[in-house]
Amino acid sequence: MAGTTACAGVFAVEPGPEDTVVVSGAAGGVGSLAVQLARLRGATVIGLASEPHHAWLEKHGVLPVTCGPGTAERIREASGGRVDAFIDTIGEGYVALAVELGVRPARINTIRDGKAATEIGAPTYGEGAAASAVVLGEPARLAARCRPEVPIARTHPPEAVQEAFRALERRHTHGKIVLRP
Repeated sequence: MAGTTACAGVFAVEPGPEDTVVVSGAAGGVGSLAVQLARLRGATVIGLASEPHHAWLEKHGVLPVTCGPGTAERIREASGGRVDAFIDTIGEGYVALAVELGVRPARINTIRDGKAATEIGAPTYGEGAAASAVVLGEPARLAARCRPEVPIARTHPPEAVQEAFRALERRHTHGKIVLRP
């Protein structure tokens, strides 16, 4: 599911070699795949994540930027003042941040803030958009071609499902939380 959601988000903003793309939640389950997919398309990628995740982002050719107060200024500095597309996997004001950075609504995609997206006319491609054959097949094609890294934050046995959901709700994991049979 994370792979198809990441593919749908990247397809929505259509990054290319001349583009600078920002991804919020860049070290999370969807974001960690979205940054790799955008890099595969040749884009310069800025990943918003907490500092403990910066080394992983750098290893994948992503310019890490710490989220929090002053994020807009840090993005402008990292991007040289130009941001062409924004993939939001977190919500919490990132659509407004993309607009503040001058990104056209057609090149902003969010999977978490449909209200803000509707207000400006931005797409909200995520799991629902993944229903197309192209998007559903893309993770398999990528896995065969380049083997993107799918970070696993932690695994839990089924009886610890509540603990797994609490970790997911904290939103500061690097990668996916997996329930193992």
